[in-house]
Amino acid sequence: MRKISAIISFSLLAALLAAACTPGGPAPLQWKVSPQSITVNNTEDYDPGDEPYIMQLGFRSKIGVPDSSVVTFASQCTSNKLPANNAGANGVTLQIPAGSADMLLPNVQNLDVGDLAQNNAPFEIIGSMTFVAESDRAIFFSSCAVSDALRSLLVPVLQDALNLLIAASPVPPTQEQLIALIVDNISNFVNGLGSIIASAIEGLGNPDDIIGVAVQIHLPTAGALTDLIRTGLAIGGIFSPGLEQGFIPLDGLPSTFQIKLGTLTPSTSTFRFASPAADYTYVSKIALG
Repeated sequence: MRKISAIISFSLLAALLAAACTPGGPAPLQWKVSPQSITVNNTEDYDPGDEPYIMQLGFRSKIGVPDSSVVTFASQCTSNKLPANNAGANGVTLQIPAGSADMLLPNVQNLDVGDLAQNNAPFEIIGSMTFVAESDRAIFFSSCAVSDALRSLLVPVLQDALNLLIAASPVPPTQEQLIALIVDNISNFVNGLGSIIASAIEGLGNPDDIIGVAVQIHLPTAGALTDLIRTGLAIGGIFSPGLEQGFIPLDGLPSTFQIKLGTLTPSTSTFRFASPAADYTYVSKIALG
């Protein structure tokens, strides 16, 4: 994926400002990314059923605000909400217990073009990273070693990457350049995610199996800004024909690692992780919360 230099028409931008600005900025909202269910299409284990569970990170970073990046972590294991032994037989859908691995995103402002023009608030890039795993702890151990290791390995690395790629970016003087910078930052961050996640999984050194990884990048936009950023992403080749659901194609990306990009609005996303080892379907929901 090439570096983006999306050129947004100044005349179009100026025409939208008057109708796209909330005095003082939009009211902050709290969003929630909630795992909903895992369907075991084909088990990973040879016993009667799997024990699938969720580990999830939430991340956010403000463009041009040094050290503003925040990464949080939640897990069904540390919440003591793992499924029963052999609960995930072929064809079974397991509901994720409410609150067991949710990501809360408080004080989010969904900005429009006029908000950027008047510097009402810095633009945030927000996301979630969900690890769908199969637990072998009943066989090997009874602790949450996998969750603890993933949190220790990934949280500081992801926070440093966000601070470097997004928070440390100087804010350009014009709105066209700022929108182009937002697109560039998304592109650079997405390109680095694969190696970050692969290194973390390699460093786990545990018996649990990662079936799939679902990354969702949520852009807190409203009105005309949503359309302008989508145009920039299309120009940069991040969105291609046939990608109506927002999934991003990356060269060499395995089917068990999927990235979805979209605006921060109430929605439900479905991820299919199919490999010779296992086949799961994971459903995630974003809502005001």
